[in-house]
Amino acid sequence: VMEWILSGIEQETDHRFLNLYTLRYKVVKDGVEEGYSYFLASRRNQDRLVAKTGDFSRADAVHILVVRQAEEPEVLLIEQFRPALNSTVVEMPAGLLDGDDESEIQAAERESIEETGVRLRNVRLICPPSPTSSGLSDELSAVVEGEVDVLAENHLEHFEDISARFVPMSEVPALLEDRSKVLGLTLRLALLYLLEKYR
Repeated sequence: VMEWILSGIEQETDHRFLNLYTLRYKVVKDGVEEGYSYFLASRRNQDRLVAKTGDFSRADAVHILVVRQAEEPEVLLIEQFRPALNSTVVEMPAGLLDGDDESEIQAAERESIEETGVRLRNVRLICPPSPTSSGLSDELSAVVEGEVDVLAENHLEHFEDISARFVPMSEVPALLEDRSKVLGLTLRLALLYLLEKYR
């Protein structure tokens, strides 16, 4: 049995969106203590790192699973250029929560309009705040599901390169198999959920 004791945190970068930290641990195994350093990318400031607070109750980001009832159910997908991958990725609409008071539902309603022009109804949380890449970051994401209420105009920021389209559920299996497309992991799991739901 190993015991991990967080003994210090050092902030390595100072950027407004994402920072690197070094976590210093004392690791005790079989009565022997050793030092261990771990590197972490986080959207949070040092006082709010999950490693420090142990708080998993609030998401940093929300993914939005939007369904439209047509002749057959359709899911709203976006294609967005992601600089970290130097590639266009097929995803669900998503975004960061604003401030400490915005809920996952409120963020989903806001981001859906901003990114796609879709106003939602019957919005519900289907996945609570959960780690997205625990070997790299303490980012917590939630997933909400909603139905299309109104189609309006999107309000993209200057460097958001996003196109949105509705995909019939009958086309989803082929999309999941298409290796020429880069699909986010959260989207893949959400599409499997929808395939089961509308089977």
